[in-house]
Amino acid sequence: MKVLVFAIFFITVLQAARSLRPADDHPCIRSCDFSIPMTCTYNWAVNWYYTMSHPQCGDCPRTGSDCSNDQCVAADGVQRAVSLVNRVFPAPSVQICSGDEVVINVANNMLNNEGVTIHWHGIFQNGSQFMDGLPMVTQCPIPSPGNFQYRFTPYEPGTHWFHSHTGLQRSDGMMGPFIIRESTRTDPNGNLYDEDLAANVIFMNDWYHDTTVSEFARDQWTINGSSIASILINGKGIAPGTKLPHPPLEVFNVVRGKRYRFRVINGASSPCNMQFSVQNHSLQMIASDGGSFKPLTVDYFRSSGGERFDFVLNANQPIDNYQIQVIGLPCTNAQGEPAKQIAYLHYEGANDPPAIDELPDITSYGNSSTWWQAFPDKSFAQLNSTDADYRATGGAEDHQEYIRVGFGSHTDPSTNLSKLYPQLNSITYYFPTSPVMSQFEDLPGNIFCNESDFAPGECEGEKLCSCVHTINVNQNERVEVILVNPDSFKVLHPMHLHGQQFKVVAMGRVKGASIKLVRELLANGSIVRNNNGPRKDVIIVPNEGYTIFQFQGWNPGWWIFHCHIEFHLEEGMALLFNVRGDVPPVPDAFPTCGVWPPRSRQGEGTGGPPPCQEPLAGASPLVHLAWIIPLTFVIALVIGVVIGRCMVGKGDGATPAPHTDPKTETSM
Repeated sequence: MKVLVFAIFFITVLQAARSLRPADDHPCIRSCDFSIPMTCTYNWAVNWYYTMSHPQCGDCPRTGSDCSNDQCVAADGVQRAVSLVNRVFPAPSVQICSGDEVVINVANNMLNNEGVTIHWHGIFQNGSQFMDGLPMVTQCPIPSPGNFQYRFTPYEPGTHWFHSHTGLQRSDGMMGPFIIRESTRTDPNGNLYDEDLAANVIFMNDWYHDTTVSEFARDQWTINGSSIASILINGKGIAPGTKLPHPPLEVFNVVRGKRYRFRVINGASSPCNMQFSVQNHSLQMIASDGGSFKPLTVDYFRSSGGERFDFVLNANQPIDNYQIQVIGLPCTNAQGEPAKQIAYLHYEGANDPPAIDELPDITSYGNSSTWWQAFPDKSFAQLNSTDADYRATGGAEDHQEYIRVGFGSHTDPSTNLSKLYPQLNSITYYFPTSPVMSQFEDLPGNIFCNESDFAPGECEGEKLCSCVHTINVNQNERVEVILVNPDSFKVLHPMHLHGQQFKVVAMGRVKGASIKLVRELLANGSIVRNNNGPRKDVIIVPNEGYTIFQFQGWNPGWWIFHCHIEFHLEEGMALLFNVRGDVPPVPDAFPTCGVWPPRSRQGEGTGGPPPCQEPLAGASPLVHLAWIIPLTFVIALVIGVVIGRCMVGKGDGATPAPHTDPKTETSM
């Protein structure tokens, strides 16, 4: 019997790991139907590197096989600096079963001494809140050189990913897949597919031909701004205008007659919404962001940065090679050409995929009229979850939060010129100088604020309102969030919530969108909520439109809610949900950081004007004066001892008071 179980386990491991890169191969990649929990350990070194490096890439791309050499990062064949994990891109894949313990040892070897944190996108971190990887909220950045161990046990199955959450490192390459499988017996859609292979993970991202910090500066200080160069699929692609020879494209292998589960991750950092399709094949959509929904068969789907989609592909077409087509809507490259990329679906028995001279013209398939909708003529809010009771938010919400998601024109304090700022409720978020969760006492209360701390209309004019933007949520409180994007230009803001999923209940566009108008539409019943909406952790807000979702404050901690467009987060389109409750104690010897002198000790005028007039509700100034109580006790104790000694001395006239052990005295 043991031999049979081992044989089944060995076969499932071989099946799951088929066609993987050496960097991805790991003992924890296995079928989860016949598995017991494992401890999955990974050792990562992060550093700056270079695409098409020598001698690693040999004669790539003239010799195509050299492009797959160890530590050769070919990308689209254009040389540029990249920040990577273990010198591979995408980063080494983490693929585990629900309930496995994950231990990831990160060594920061960045050559310019910049800090690093790794965020586990889609993982709730309930019970391991300090492992979320958000700088100055859950931890200090890992110094260079320096080490940090992430350790947690995730149970939330689905297609997730990880990425640097420090500066602009993510879009320079520091990101990769994080897949949590479950038994097909517990997967609501487990009967729809035959294979869930580790090799069938599709990681898409937009790509610059310069470092992102250079592109960010160009976007800030030039008229034309920044534009992406190309799109990559699993780190591979053809750059616009490139002719043969160029690096090979990605290939996914299937056997005719089988049904395959594919997992697609959108790692884009720009406002590039991507349309995904497979030539001559239908896609049976079954999940997004780890939330299963009732199957929907489509010809294509669209996703924005941070989103993940799972679909089932029935390999029922004639044996051949078929293009996997990705079109960027509406993003274009520097030449004004639509962004695009292809990979190949290769049927066993077919010839090798053709070596093409340049990318085919596939952009005509992109439908920009409904580009904000995830599916043909259907928004995400129109789907139905297969797990309506998960973290149920049914019934009336305890309170609503209206949040304006858009750009505001304000005076740039550094130039005194007017500038467009991406903001939430006309407030620019900035990160505190010490982690909120582990060093709250080092932070003055008046750095925290929300809309109620400013006079009506105060932040609508040229004044730039900035702070650690925070919304308090009571434990288990049900919150309905109404996001309104009033801007008319085509920017879909993909908004991501750390710490949990939410239920999407409504989405739509309305001319002249404003909080006032959406409030009126909700009041008169013009907006219908879907009470069985799907679960997600990233959702777009359409231009001139709204998105409504609900969540319950079951997971205590400080969880950031932010736009996943990299430049927008960098400029302050974020806020913190402070979900009250019992957070685990700070781990022993947890790293600390901050400014000197600590901002909580600075006198007036030394740290700049406070962004708000009042401290955050619940964060009483007494928190920062808590040391007075024990100090008063110690002073009183000393005075009492001195008086006692004097009284004893007076009582016997000569005998001094006996020596008292302070430890014994305190314990009494």
